Amino acid sequence: MLKDYPLQLQVKQIAASLETNIRRFHAALYELRRLSQVLFLETRATESDIDAWFKQEGFGIDEDGFWLSLPNLKAFRENRAPGNILSHSWHPDLVRNRDACFRMYALRNLGPFLEEIRSGLSDAAWIYYQDITNTSIQFPYIDQITAITPDFDWSSYHTYQSVAPENNPEGKIQWTPPSIDYAGEGLILSVSIPVDLKGNFIGLWSIDLPMKSLYPEFVFDTLLKGQVNFIADQMGLLVAHPSIETRIDREKGSIFQHHFHELGPGFNTLKPEKLLDRKSGQFALSPPDGEEVVGYFEVIPGIQWIFFSAFPRQSMEDVVNQRIRNALDRVGSGDFSYRLETVSGIEQARLIAEGFNKMASALENQENLRKKNQEEKEKLEERLRHYQKMEAIGTLAGGIAHDFNNILFPIIGYAELLTEDLPRGSPHHDMVREIYQAASRARDLTRQILTFSRQSELKNQAVSFQSIIKEALKLLRSSIPSDIEILQNIQPDCSPVFADPTKLHQIIMNLCTNAFHAVQEKSGRFEVCLEEIKIDSEYQTGTERLVPGTYARLTVADTGCGMDKQTLMQIFDPYFTTKKKGKGTGLGLSVCYGIVKKLNGDIKVYSEPGQGTSFHIYLPAADSSAEEDQVPEARIPGGTEKILLVDDEQSIAEMCRNILQKYGYRVSAFVDSSLALEAFEKSPADFDLVITDMTMPGMTGDVLAGRIKKIRKEIPVILCTGFSEKISRKDYQGKAIDEFLMKPITVHKFAGAVRNLLENRKKEAG
Repeated sequence: MLKDYPLQLQVKQIAASLETNIRRFHAALYELRRLSQVLFLETRATESDIDAWFKQEGFGIDEDGFWLSLPNLKAFRENRAPGNILSHSWHPDLVRNRDACFRMYALRNLGPFLEEIRSGLSDAAWIYYQDITNTSIQFPYIDQITAITPDFDWSSYHTYQSVAPENNPEGKIQWTPPSIDYAGEGLILSVSIPVDLKGNFIGLWSIDLPMKSLYPEFVFDTLLKGQVNFIADQMGLLVAHPSIETRIDREKGSIFQHHFHELGPGFNTLKPEKLLDRKSGQFALSPPDGEEVVGYFEVIPGIQWIFFSAFPRQSMEDVVNQRIRNALDRVGSGDFSYRLETVSGIEQARLIAEGFNKMASALENQENLRKKNQEEKEKLEERLRHYQKMEAIGTLAGGIAHDFNNILFPIIGYAELLTEDLPRGSPHHDMVREIYQAASRARDLTRQILTFSRQSELKNQAVSFQSIIKEALKLLRSSIPSDIEILQNIQPDCSPVFADPTKLHQIIMNLCTNAFHAVQEKSGRFEVCLEEIKIDSEYQTGTERLVPGTYARLTVADTGCGMDKQTLMQIFDPYFTTKKKGKGTGLGLSVCYGIVKKLNGDIKVYSEPGQGTSFHIYLPAADSSAEEDQVPEARIPGGTEKILLVDDEQSIAEMCRNILQKYGYRVSAFVDSSLALEAFEKSPADFDLVITDMTMPGMTGDVLAGRIKKIRKEIPVILCTGFSEKISRKDYQGKAIDEFLMKPITVHKFAGAVRNLLENRKKEAG
């Protein structure tokens, strides 16, 4: 059982096991003494009561001369006696002893109680009471013919002698050395406690038990060649030894009295009294004609026995050497976690073990550091691959946006022109209006693609949160399987929030994607809610960190697997994720947290395993209304100025010329930027304004604008583009450009930009 434990720890474990068993017997004896003292003090009995009991029990003298219950003896010999009857041992002359009769009478009903105690001590042989009057009771029942004679003097018995006041003045529980049991087979131990009444010693309770039952089976298990384990009492007499049963005297009732000094000449130097004072430790023996012996000892509390484990020193050294060889082999194979235990008092072995453990610890630390560095390297490589992938997606998105916006520009432009020319309410007007709205939705889709790839211009503004949510859900719906239900509860009149639309879009996409991943295995559902709430106290439950005021609260709740408390504590940590590889980077929620905090909002999460998850985003409401793209109704004035128009797309060039001519302008349109520059160089004074596309073969729009500005510095230039990485609204002023327009452009916005720029130039010139 303990073979995997170091030897010194084995000794302590066995001693502790013995102590536990011993305490069980001590507790039973304390209870027996207490109960008998109560019975002796509280029992009231006259001589007639005792005579009636004798008659009831059928007391008489048996063929061996004992005074006892003859019906119980007969029933026992016929195997029909109850299991809880008591066995009595009286000499017939004692029936005239009043004290003897009274105390036996007081204990007459103890059978069931003794049966209960013995059931808790399954290894007990007998429980018995001995009185100073030389009477006794035993449990379980015993036929005295196999044990003693009627005139046996109990005061000479070893249990009586162990607790008699002259030998035990402190009245302690005493264990006696092993003796041959009454049947003549094996050794038994006896443990006894004195019983006093009003300060006078009147008897004792004893428990007999087989010696082997007191200690565990593994007490004699050994690890080393030549090792021997044994137990001795406080006098040095052997209590347990692996060879003890083969050396006992078979004479009934004799006491086994071998001393541990008889185990060999080396043991003569060990003194039991000194070992008892030390409690535990190790020893070394050097017999003159034998091999050096070392070992450990441990005193067993409550009984003052000593457990020994002795072995030849060479056996220990052999084991230590083998362990060192095994340890080196394990380290050589790459197992740096192995450590050498200090298994003996051999100084050299201790130093080797300490040195080995320091070396193994250093190697383990180096290996852990190498693994950590490798993990960090793999994480960085994964992040780099992710960034490269996003960069590639962004490049692709930019190309798509440019081409798609160039396609949409003529559609939106001509549709807008037609809506102005056709009578309102006519079927053709309504059909063209539908064309315009469909193209506008396509334009918004392009913006979402650019938002996803992080290449659109970012700025905080008063924005309609509900419109962004609806657009994001449209985009998500196309990529989420139809068996996943998306519920929407969007408050239509919720106040706008002051934020960057792109960041809001990012929050919704991250939260909804997480919700989808949580429910996709069971085809569940998730819900997206938006509502306006008022927080009127900074102590309101769940919103303690928010300043009182009006907030838009976004809720994304799913019916998925949920999260435990440990996971909830980490979900906002960068790169923490519970998703399978390829499903997430662990950045989504940390990014959302950062966005919300920068907007002076807060984020709350509620989740339980198996109960789903709810995210609540609180964002302060903005003071102003959100801007919405609408087809302007006010008519923009035109003019007669001459405009140089350059776009490599023939359809766009034609459409822009038609729009400008409709507003009265004179237009020179080119699809080749080089030809346009030549025309301007020939007569720069003929033109009042230049409109150029950005992405054109040969010469891009920003280069063309710079060449034109060198010729006429004051001429206004409008740059149009579907998408460009080189230029954006925030930096067009530094590139010889006066106005920047993002395709597709509405007619009113296009015409308005032209008119505003021309009017500003007139004011500056005048």
